[in-house]
Amino acid sequence: MKQGELRRALLFVILFCIFLFFYLYWQQSTKYIPTVIYGYKHVKANHRSSSPPQWTWDCVNQRCERRFIKEPVKAVSLPTCSMLCGSTQLWPQPTGPVTLGSKALKFNHNQFIFETEIAGPVKAYLEEAFTSFNNNIVSLIERTDYTKDKTDLSEFLIKVTIQNPTIVKLELKTDESYNLIIKSLKDTIRANITANTYFGARCALETLSQLIWWDPYSNGGGMLKVIKGATVQDKPAFAYRGLMIDTSRNFMSIESLKRVLVGMASNKLNVFHWHVSDSQSFPLVIPSLPLMAKTGSYGPEMTYSPEEVKGLVEFARIRGIRVLLEVDTPAHVGNGWAWGPTEGLGELAVCINERPWSMYCGEPPCGQLNPENPHVYDILEKLYKDLLDLSGETEIFHLGGDEVNLECWSQHIQRTSTVYNYTDLHELWGDFTIKALNRLTAANGGTKFPYVILWSSKLTKRPYLMKYLDKNQVVVQNWGASQWSDTPDLLSDGYKVIISHVDAWYLDCGFGRWRETGEAACDPYRPWQTVYNHRPWQQQHLDKKLILGGEACLWSEQFDEGSLDARLWPRAAAFAERMWNDPQLDMNTFGIQEDVYTRLNTQRDRYVF
Repeated sequence: MKQGELRRALLFVILFCIFLFFYLYWQQSTKYIPTVIYGYKHVKANHRSSSPPQWTWDCVNQRCERRFIKEPVKAVSLPTCSMLCGSTQLWPQPTGPVTLGSKALKFNHNQFIFETEIAGPVKAYLEEAFTSFNNNIVSLIERTDYTKDKTDLSEFLIKVTIQNPTIVKLELKTDESYNLIIKSLKDTIRANITANTYFGARCALETLSQLIWWDPYSNGGGMLKVIKGATVQDKPAFAYRGLMIDTSRNFMSIESLKRVLVGMASNKLNVFHWHVSDSQSFPLVIPSLPLMAKTGSYGPEMTYSPEEVKGLVEFARIRGIRVLLEVDTPAHVGNGWAWGPTEGLGELAVCINERPWSMYCGEPPCGQLNPENPHVYDILEKLYKDLLDLSGETEIFHLGGDEVNLECWSQHIQRTSTVYNYTDLHELWGDFTIKALNRLTAANGGTKFPYVILWSSKLTKRPYLMKYLDKNQVVVQNWGASQWSDTPDLLSDGYKVIISHVDAWYLDCGFGRWRETGEAACDPYRPWQTVYNHRPWQQQHLDKKLILGGEACLWSEQFDEGSLDARLWPRAAAFAERMWNDPQLDMNTFGIQEDVYTRLNTQRDRYVF
């Protein structure tokens, strides 16, 4: 090879290597990294045109059976067969009589007409509720050009009548009942909703949305369909139907919490109990106490601003849900409470990050409020006032009160005479609770809160219960195992309860140990059948009059928002039907009727956007 040719070859190799280097660098820097969509808005896969359907579904003995298409027939899709065959596909099942037609009509969402004669704040709420309803229907659509196809209707009229239009805040006594009537006249569908309050009307819109589905076989590419005729009378079995999410161990974004609220609304759950802080972190920005989030959050990007919280509260209210903000005290504090000495307020909390942790708390890191520091109660009053402003609650407040460790107080406040004034430190705990309740009253403008919730604990047992806790105000959220005597004892003593039995309604359980020492795993996993079949008022012959309702709990030691949906649904839906409909149990077999499986499967499909 000549010298000139060699130079050209070397130059070519060098240029090729440079090009290859930049290409590989560009590929690495622009590599697609899959991300999880956390937005609550519905996301649908692009419609794919397909060949004629392979299967048709026949209604045989009130169940849909698949049949291979061998000759030209009008194929029936599984969604349409399910909606028109046998049991209703409503979830939760209504408590009153239901009649459903056996035929369906095609329509498109542009044919909706919303009508109401109501004025004032409720009208604005209704318009927001209808927007949410419309978004639920739009999320079903699998092809955007379907509106060009012929329908069976010229309009779909939804008329809402509310008897008491002044009620805009949900309370335990709020009437959530409704009547829904769907009638067809010529080429028009009319859905008449009658309710005593906005909250009943919202539930009716949710039921109406479940009588609408996407039929992938219609018009060769899919169409919306609605039951041609229906009547539904409905009201809940329990006033308090709650779901608790813990955002202290692992931070959850506002968007992920909105997604939870959308799921709650679809199942007619009505209380979002937000366990917003614990000893691990304090992510909530308290306007009057900014140091709590500044020193207690995992980082400035992992906080909840007042504007975000108020926005979430309003988002929930439109969907018929109230938000209870819980800052647990006097235990389960730590990060966020250590700034007292630098501000001249002394130790606000003791045992913070103390070791060995097993001596001073139920799980690390430890921390417990200092009951002998008077500044603690001043801070609690400021905290409660801001929590009330953020949530807008005037009826129910969650004080916490869980898992107080008396050894912590015994070891860390013995430098003063305080500990020696008590022969039983449960009395110190009781005195702290009374002072906290008094500060809550002061924060509420001097008005005593109608209902204050406390977690079940040794303080909610005899003999301390009646000495420190007023049965006319305090409600006990009983988280202990269903076979424990706590619930029957509380009811027999005349206390109102909210049931959250760990062996049935703790949705975080069953994923193994999350620490090497001590009790750390609540096993086994609670499948939806366990959640659904838990009916302690029947199983233990309890008086339902003092049971306000129940609450499913999801603690976050072992998950973050990436697995939030999978931990909740569809098990929380099973819990929702227990709370709304409270179906009877066969105490001999504990069997679940077949229609429950099919209805829950349909409801589960509604979540898959």
